[in-house]
Amino acid sequence: MNRPISYLIIATIILSISFISPAFSPEKVLDIISYNKELKMAIRSYQVNDYNEALLKLEIFAKRGDKTSQYIVGTMYLNAQGTKQDLTKSYGWLTVANEQKTQAWELPLKMLQDKLPVEHLEILALEGEKYIKLYGAKSQRLKCKNVKKLGSKRPSHRCNKIEIVNGYYFVDNLDSMVID
Repeated sequence: MNRPISYLIIATIILSISFISPAFSPEKVLDIISYNKELKMAIRSYQVNDYNEALLKLEIFAKRGDKTSQYIVGTMYLNAQGTKQDLTKSYGWLTVANEQKTQAWELPLKMLQDKLPVEHLEILALEGEKYIKLYGAKSQRLKCKNVKKLGSKRPSHRCNKIEIVNGYYFVDNLDSMVID
């Protein structure tokens, strides 16, 4: 095959992929190294009790589907760390974080369910469904599966981002999205 035709075919394929799949647009992908570095910095802010900074950073990752961030943000709203207490947001974030099915993460959610009146829980359950729809494993392209830990017979249920292109994660920039 002659070279110009080969280049034309390759260019056509690349252009068609970029138009067909919005997941490949540059604003919806982030390289894994940058992603993990930013996430570690956000978690570090929380660990050193810089709650205002941590909440801003961790909410970005929570919206991107990171289960640890979702759990931490849920507990921050529950405990009024870096924000005023907001049981609705707390319940929403804790609900979506529990897609990962980490036993210890169920405790704050169970505490809310035990302490709040039934009519309030009905409203909060709707909020939890909304958070799952927006930030859950399916919408944020996570893969959840049982993983065996070394030295343990009991598998744990883990949700991780899926590489959409070698070395890149899908990140739907929902930073500006406000949940009411």
